[in-house]
Order: sequence, then structure tokens, then C-alpha cells
Amino acid sequence: MVKVAAVLALLALQEKGANPDLLYKKDVGVSIMKPPKNEEWGFPKDGFFSNSQLVVAHKVDTLTIDIYVQDKASGFSSYDPKAAADGEYKNISGFPGVTDVQRQPVKPSKLPGGGAGNVNCHILDMDFKREGQAKELKMWCFIAKENQNFVKITLVGDEGMYKKHQKHVDYILSSVKTWKLPK
Repeated sequence: MVKVAAVLALLALQEKGANPDLLYKKDVGVSIMKPPKNEEWGFPKDGFFSNSQLVVAHKVDTLTIDIYVQDKASGFSSYDPKAAADGEYKNISGFPGVTDVQRQPVKPSKLPGGGAGNVNCHILDMDFKREGQAKELKMWCFIAKENQNFVKITLVGDEGMYKKHQKHVDYILSSVKTWKLPK
């Protein structure tokens, strides 16, 4: 109970702009934090995907974490996170300038550190070259417990960046929270 009150207090502060390490989007029901007191990470407007709603990025190295939330469409009883991850593989493989695509089979997983309430995810793990530059991509697809919306969290960076920044990236991913949408 105390933990819930503390998180709600943090969200109230974010709405007033008091916590620079927290990004909360009330309209999509998701929050994410960057490492506290770490100026190497920020919340840019744009990410790897043009439709990303929340983005955390490293300011020096090429590494972003994008979050996209899709409302549950009327007429759908549920989404299929595994099929969505497979579909994203096909989508990204077809981007202009993307070559040498390699991937691991989509498999069940969790976000590092139990992010998003330790929700069950399906992870797409792939490597590719974009305009000659080696890239790595990890995408966690899941249904948010609180609002039944479909969520994609995508980590994209130059080859080796996840390993280089794994401690901070895992912290960021563990900080993801999903919330009930306001009425």
C-alpha cells in the first residue's frame, strides 16, 4: 500500500514537471524512468519508429528504447503478442536500406527486472544492417494487465550497445509501469 502511494506521488510530481527522471503519458497509461541523476540518458521526442509514444535514448551512443501502445480495437477479444512480434520482424526486414537480417525465434519472456508488473511477453531478437551500419533490436510485445492494451517496447541500437549499457537499460526496462486509463 505504501509502495502504491509512493508511485502515485511520483506520478503527480511528473505531471507538474518536478521529476526529470520520469516520463508518464496518462493518455496511453504507461510510465518509464531513466537512470536517476544520469545526464547521458534523456527523453527525446522521436525514436527509432515514427509512431513511438514514449522514448528514452542515450545521448552519446546510438541506443533508444521506444514504447508504442495500441488501444484494444473494438471487435477483437484479444491480441496475439507472438504473432505481432513475428509481424514486426517482417515489417522491419522490409525497411529501405535494411540488409543482412538475422533473428532468433520469437519466444516467451519477461521484461528485465520484472518491468510492467512482471507481465508475460514475447520477445523478438534480431540483428541487421541499416545503410551499412550493424544494428541490434529487441522487442517485447505484451498485453498490459491494467487496461488490456497492446504494448511494444523496442530496444534499438548499434551493435554491442545493449551489452555496453546493460545495467542502465535493464534499470529503464524494469521501471516500465502500465496504468489504468483515466475515464
